[in-house]
Amino acid sequence: MVAKVLSGKPVAEAILTEAKMKIEELGFQPCLHIVNATGSKAQDSFIKMKIRACDTVGAKAVIHRIDNPSESEIVSLIEELNKDRDVHGIIVQLPLPENISTLRVLESVDVKKDVDGLHPVNLGRLLAGDETRPTSTAAAVIKMLDAYGINVEGLDVVIVNNSILVGRPLFAMLTSRMATVQVCHVKTKDLKSKTVKAEILISATGVPRLITGEMVSEGVVAIDVGTGFVEGKLTGDFDFESVSQKASAITPVPGGVGPVTVAMLISNLVKCASEAM
Repeated sequence: MVAKVLSGKPVAEAILTEAKMKIEELGFQPCLHIVNATGSKAQDSFIKMKIRACDTVGAKAVIHRIDNPSESEIVSLIEELNKDRDVHGIIVQLPLPENISTLRVLESVDVKKDVDGLHPVNLGRLLAGDETRPTSTAAAVIKMLDAYGINVEGLDVVIVNNSILVGRPLFAMLTSRMATVQVCHVKTKDLKSKTVKAEILISATGVPRLITGEMVSEGVVAIDVGTGFVEGKLTGDFDFESVSQKASAITPVPGGVGPVTVAMLISNLVKCASEAM
């Protein structure tokens, strides 16, 4: 079996086309502010994608790079952005430095400007079944599955990630669609014994090629959300060559979930701007 490659490009383009049309209807330029307190190749890559996506739909992106910040410095900046009526959306690039409370920083973002859907209020709404402001990466995975006609109802899904960015919100969104979901993480014992039972396997650890062909079942749908670098090249969690020989479908890295994640951010930005009118 050779897997069907699920490209994120057409899915992202459809989302961005709709966003552009809605921005034209708004009659003003939505403005996204990105707070970046931890530099990394992966973060820089995604920031560039966000800037390009904003340019594509007629929105504006402003980057705030802060070197070695204190928690109070980040919170103070966010509070200023909250007050600015010309700021329609705020993103805090994660992960933050270890000395900073991610929860406190995310709580400081105005719920109405929370483009990433990571404020505890928006996460709580998602858990309750309200997907009005979903986390962008989790929503991107759902969009990819829907776009390629993959119905999760009744299927066994394994997620290798338990973060608020991916694993936990995806658990909520997939179980609401009647999938049976198991969430794995760095402390999971014998990961292979879990992944090999998955009908849909989603991994987002950032460990390049963590998931090999021997860890998956025949016909699995492999959704790669991981971003790491090997010899300067963006690489996903799946060993693409071996996994694609057994999977029925697989998302590539780059070009899979990543572009859709960025497109979902833009979609959330348009929602924020619409609510600000």
